[in-house]
Amino acid sequence: MLEVLIYGIIIGSIWALVSSGFSLVFGVARILNFAHGIFFVLGAYFAILLYPYLGFFSIIPAILLVGAFGWIVYRFLISPIKQYEVMVILITLALALLVKEILLAIFKDISQSYPSLVSGLVTIAGVPVPTNRLVILGIAIVVIICLDLFIRRTKVGKFIMATSQDMEASMLVGIDVEWVYSVTMMISAILASLAGILYAQIYAVNPATAFRVLIYAFAIVILGGLGSVRGSIIASFIIGFIQVAISMFYEPRWAEIAALATIIFILIVRPKGLFGVE
Repeated sequence: MLEVLIYGIIIGSIWALVSSGFSLVFGVARILNFAHGIFFVLGAYFAILLYPYLGFFSIIPAILLVGAFGWIVYRFLISPIKQYEVMVILITLALALLVKEILLAIFKDISQSYPSLVSGLVTIAGVPVPTNRLVILGIAIVVIICLDLFIRRTKVGKFIMATSQDMEASMLVGIDVEWVYSVTMMISAILASLAGILYAQIYAVNPATAFRVLIYAFAIVILGGLGSVRGSIIASFIIGFIQVAISMFYEPRWAEIAALATIIFILIVRPKGLFGVE
């Protein structure tokens, strides 16, 4: 159980990055982005491609490239149709399928990993833990804290909070709502891409990973409550524990089944999630 706790916290921190970005976009712009998993995979692939030239500094341009891609996706694909929720779902799903096929054509169905930031093992209460995983946990926690401070303390963050609470009132006081939506999508893409790079150091990624990640993201945001970033973060660790426990005691493929079962159960029992609102 201690091993499940330790490794569950580590993988949960990665899911927290993924889900916080997904939930942030929904909470601010009411957009269900079915292409969110693509941001995750692109971050990993960009970092892997740039690594031979930049080493570990490849992480920075990789997340910036995906952030720019997220901004483009919103401005040119989502913004013109954002009032039509079904169309947004369809176009982001179509984009995800398109990018997946492009990645398959380039990289084939071959899983790839990003080199570990550090090597070695650390023993925690008798449980051996790779040092790299502790570094990943530290990075994820720092980024989540920085995201919270950014939203609460900066001018842009306050614009985001105001827009999420009342879009029309925000427009009346002079906030450029479209710009806020674009920035929010960019932040969401950056968080997902960083999560993808961290994930690729533990597991391997391939084009199909995008849709597996989307399943987990949905399970998490539904469990935490759509639009609740803090709820999603808490739910991320719950899903992380479930995933690690099932992978250890049964088979890894059952972890995805458990995530899907979680979606169904929560939607039936508590549709608004743990911390969501009606």
